[in-house]
Amino acid sequence: MRPINILFVQLGFHEDFPDVSKLATTYSDGIYYVASYVQRHCPGARIDMCQMLWDEDPAGFPIESYDYIMISALASQFWSNIPVLELLKSRKKPGCKIIIGGAHATFAPYEVLEYANYAILGEGEVPSVQLIRRLESGGDLREVDNLCYLEEDGSLVLNKSIHYGNLNNIINPGFLRRAPRLHWATLSMSRGCPYDCSFCYGVRIQGRRFRTKDVRDIQREINGIHGETGCTRFYVTDLNFTTRKDFCRSVAAAVREQNYKFIAMSRIEIADDSEFLVEMRDAGFQEYCLGVESDSADVLTAFNKRVDPCQQTARLQKFAGHNIYIHSAIIFGLEYQDRSAVEQTARWCADARIVHPTFVCLAEYPFQDLIYGFRGDIEDYRIIMNIPTYQHYSFVGFLPRHMRPSELQRSIIKSYDIFFQRAFELETRPQRRMRLKAYARSIEYSIPGMQKHILFLEKFEKPYYTASGHLREEVLKSDFEARYGGLREWLENSLKEHSQSPRECSK
Repeated sequence: MRPINILFVQLGFHEDFPDVSKLATTYSDGIYYVASYVQRHCPGARIDMCQMLWDEDPAGFPIESYDYIMISALASQFWSNIPVLELLKSRKKPGCKIIIGGAHATFAPYEVLEYANYAILGEGEVPSVQLIRRLESGGDLREVDNLCYLEEDGSLVLNKSIHYGNLNNIINPGFLRRAPRLHWATLSMSRGCPYDCSFCYGVRIQGRRFRTKDVRDIQREINGIHGETGCTRFYVTDLNFTTRKDFCRSVAAAVREQNYKFIAMSRIEIADDSEFLVEMRDAGFQEYCLGVESDSADVLTAFNKRVDPCQQTARLQKFAGHNIYIHSAIIFGLEYQDRSAVEQTARWCADARIVHPTFVCLAEYPFQDLIYGFRGDIEDYRIIMNIPTYQHYSFVGFLPRHMRPSELQRSIIKSYDIFFQRAFELETRPQRRMRLKAYARSIEYSIPGMQKHILFLEKFEKPYYTASGHLREEVLKSDFEARYGGLREWLENSLKEHSQSPRECSK
């Protein structure tokens, strides 16, 4: 293969709509895994990294010199950076290919292909190498896994979906050389989750088959990132790190003597094994992001959570008793979650001793049933699309039936006030109070964006609600059909004529 130049770009958040965890945002590990894998399997590649989350500007890179520009983005990052995408598209040299991956490319490839030649859906390492090799040496693009592109007739091609086994892919720490001081360094130790919560986009990207990395590679990766950045705190981005306790214990044994701290995603049931919790805590796993979602049995059933809601409070308090900090997203927006239910849930988070609750709203992509056969929690026509807060979770992005979007956004803001007031009443331990104060400061950073979003919502929602606040669904459906009916028809025809049947395979 000839020597090639590749620019990897991680898009950032809109300055007016920062992520609720902006103060702790460090980098998305996904693009670093792809860049590291490409570097190892395409020896002639020279790679530059542009990290917009660190305020790096793509315009400052020699855009005209690259053969490939590879971009990763969430939906909010995509719609916040249209001028950046237009700049890259206009300045790239003839023959340079733009490839976009990440969550937004996976669930809305038809949107990213306006600015890219190719979209990679789901896991991106292997498909990126396959695509580059075929573009460099020739070959059938239909054989590239997880690839989406436009055929010459303008229709959408969606290749087969693949989830991979144990790639033992680790981040090249050299790509983090320009990193600022990091609150957390991110990495993954496993992929996949055996559960099937309806709202989870992560399991749609990584699949339900749980696959672990080699513990020696994990240890080498952690030490490499620490050596390059000095960071001693690590955010484990696995969907469900504690799926296999034997694996967790092996990781704990490998890092126990190094005084690293970890936060990992898990399910609440691990609270039932106190011995395991203490063993992992003493090895540095002192924080977990738990899939709590709600205190309501009805909400948990609606989301296919498969947990016993009667045990949630006691389990969460057990974590606090072991001095383990809990983060969790609390989801609002279902039909029976009125304002009083929202406020009650905020108080419950404090009573259950959650230290970092993130209050979010339902968020869906349209056309997921059409493209992938995925169930959605809300209908396509109720989704507010193509704005910087689209799929932003803390910012309301759909039209509820019995509560205006602006009212739901105000409820999210008020939920934080209710939570912190109650939490400071209950929490007496100095270290946990310090954590609550630090979290309150990060929330304050995001409130102005939520308030600005309310102004947009009030204007946007006005035609679609009665004076009493009920959704005028027929009006909304008619408007949706006028705006997106042609897009839906194009997707249907493309999938029938040119695309392989979407299916989940493993390699």
